[in-house]
Amino acid sequence: MRLSIRAAVRASLAGALVLAMALLAGCAKAPLIGKGTLRVVMTAEGTCNSCGQSTGYPLTYRVLQVKDASALTGTTLTQVWDKEEKILGAAFISKTEATIDPGQSRDLPVQRARDATAMVVVGNFCKTKGSCWYWVQPLASGGTVKLTAGPGCFTATK
Repeated sequence: MRLSIRAAVRASLAGALVLAMALLAGCAKAPLIGKGTLRVVMTAEGTCNSCGQSTGYPLTYRVLQVKDASALTGTTLTQVWDKEEKILGAAFISKTEATIDPGQSRDLPVQRARDATAMVVVGNFCKTKGSCWYWVQPLASGGTVKLTAGPGCFTATK
């Protein structure tokens, strides 16, 4: 059976399209693999960011990359949120923002900055408890942190 020229051209174009999509998909995943990636694996309880109510609300959180996180000691969320660069000064490198809904889980990959020695996860909780509204992960301990977001606090997840 012989294909018409039109059918042969269509088959060739379809094959090229499939190949191009496969190559693009491979390229899209490339930055997420390797030593240059940090990961924040977040699980939100049903009462996450509940503001003292019985139901949770979405939580916006940020992953800060820093040279030194010590400037955060003794600060409040209100002092830090949207003022990260000012509070951390020369120690601040970058921030990445994400949101999670109550009862959900999310794996957030972040490209590691060359000079970063720690990542800090900061949660914009409407009511906080103590200083657990942020979590510091020294990068010498690894580039993955697993956290659970509760009503007003982060806790480590195993």
